[in-house]
Amino acid sequence: MNNTRPRLVSFWCSIRVAVAFVGFLGMVAHYSQKISVGIALVCMVNHTAISQHKISIDMPTTQADIDCPYAKNTMKIEGPYSWTKNIQGIILGGYFWGYLITEIPGGYLAVRYGARFIFGIGMIISGIFTLLIPWGASLHYGVLWVFRLIVGLSHGVIWPSMTVIMAHWAPPNERGKLVGFMNAGAQIGNVLTLSIGGLMCSLNFLGGWPLIFYSTGIIGLIWGIFWILFYADSPRDQRCISNEEKEYIIDSTQKQLAGHSKNEFEAPWKAILTSPACWAFFTIHTCNNWGTYTFLTSIPKYMAEVLRFDIKSNGLLSSLPYIMFWVNINLSGAIADMIIRKEILTRTQTRKLFNVLGNLLPAIFVIALAFMTCKLKYIAVILLTFGVTFTGCCYGGGFMLTANDIAPAYAGIVFGISNTFATIPGIVSPYIVGALTEKDPNNWRIVFFICAAIYIIGMVVFLYIGSGDVQPWATKQKTEATTAEQVPLSGKILIFLILLNENNDLFFF
Repeated sequence: MNNTRPRLVSFWCSIRVAVAFVGFLGMVAHYSQKISVGIALVCMVNHTAISQHKISIDMPTTQADIDCPYAKNTMKIEGPYSWTKNIQGIILGGYFWGYLITEIPGGYLAVRYGARFIFGIGMIISGIFTLLIPWGASLHYGVLWVFRLIVGLSHGVIWPSMTVIMAHWAPPNERGKLVGFMNAGAQIGNVLTLSIGGLMCSLNFLGGWPLIFYSTGIIGLIWGIFWILFYADSPRDQRCISNEEKEYIIDSTQKQLAGHSKNEFEAPWKAILTSPACWAFFTIHTCNNWGTYTFLTSIPKYMAEVLRFDIKSNGLLSSLPYIMFWVNINLSGAIADMIIRKEILTRTQTRKLFNVLGNLLPAIFVIALAFMTCKLKYIAVILLTFGVTFTGCCYGGGFMLTANDIAPAYAGIVFGISNTFATIPGIVSPYIVGALTEKDPNNWRIVFFICAAIYIIGMVVFLYIGSGDVQPWATKQKTEATTAEQVPLSGKILIFLILLNENNDLFFF
């Protein structure tokens, strides 16, 4: 293939960038729904009733109560529900039980049948049940848990679908930019919900906090319908794409995709589950997600309980780390592509470098965060921001691209398996945070130490056995260059005649 060809195909004014942009908006909708309960719980719960109940049992005054008492004008907004921290942890975990169940089936279906309807219908269903959450909460927290479970089931297909989309639409030399940009929509969803959600809580319109669910539910519904109308599972089926761009994308990606049709598709389950490269990916993904989910679900509570920010400052400051996270994802994706393109490092070395940056540095900042108090709350916000920001290195140039690197043809399945393991922290982490901090907010320090240790474990495992190269079992089932030993004598004669005809024009068929 002509090595100069990618330079002749426009990047910014292209359909592949349009696909990435619409996918970006889908991730905004996805994560705005995903994080909605985390910020809404701060407004839904009647903290005064819970505090009075604790005091009546055995709750002493904490050091934070002495050092940083709540000012009258910064008291928490009181909601209608007297849910303990354990119940709140159960509610937060309900989403992830559903999310875990559909990862592998979602990846398999997206690989075999395409991501158009899998992604679109998933967002439509999640939008409907997000709209129903305020009503469900009014019935019982168990109903809310079920609705969040259904939202999780719908969202479980999304990340595997994203890897399938990029397997067909992102040329390898542009993978960091396109995948990083699309994935960065998750952080914008976090930013919007964390910042605007706190403001919505303070409104009197429709009860305040229900607006968080109404707005994110409607956004998901609209986006799901638009996605189904806009997206095509292959550049071949996209109506608006130029022939030049279509040929460029297909030429760049097709050699890494399986050579069989969808009807003949068979997933190499045994090869995937026995591959060291896959297990390195599974491990670092799970360990990194422990930190991500700890922050994603618990930052609003940490801001309110330990740093003693009021609800409006809570939302705005909670979103700051994710603004920088978003910036870093895009920067690291572009830098990783440049490093690989200029052959400064191999693809594997590049992935390892960015995984070190995205795990070691957050671990250091998390350890420092463990020693912060409400008297140093702005320094704590800075440390938190740096820790979350550097995690973006993993998303733009690190392990989040590994499924497409090592098994492009089966990226959805590999990522689905990985995200199944990586969803477990989303179930366990909120419960552990709730259990540790229920009686003593000082135990946030333990939460951060656990988080730092898990970051390091994932980084070390990927350094030893991780890879960024296409694995032998993930190559085409039928190679285009058939070896002489595999061709019968009659076939050899026919190939000889065809080649002779092409070179000397002596034979005509």
